[in-house]
Amino acid sequence: MASPSQTCSRREFLIADVQRHLIRISDLSRAIADALENRNENLAGELDKQVEEEIGAKERAMGALHEHREQHGC
Repeated sequence: MASPSQTCSRREFLIADVQRHLIRISDLSRAIADALENRNENLAGELDKQVEEEIGAKERAMGALHEHREQHGC
């Protein structure tokens, strides 16, 4: 089993994937706030659906990272 200090390309990919989802959630959340400020509730609703989908994708990515960590110890 590799030590946690060694670079694992799969682990790095999984971490980057989680980060991408978190950034996307943040961006979408700001866009929702802007849409609501501009009284565009239809756009806010569409963006909110995207946030929900992105949260699901982030959860799956976190699960994959957790599983990788348990299986490989990194």
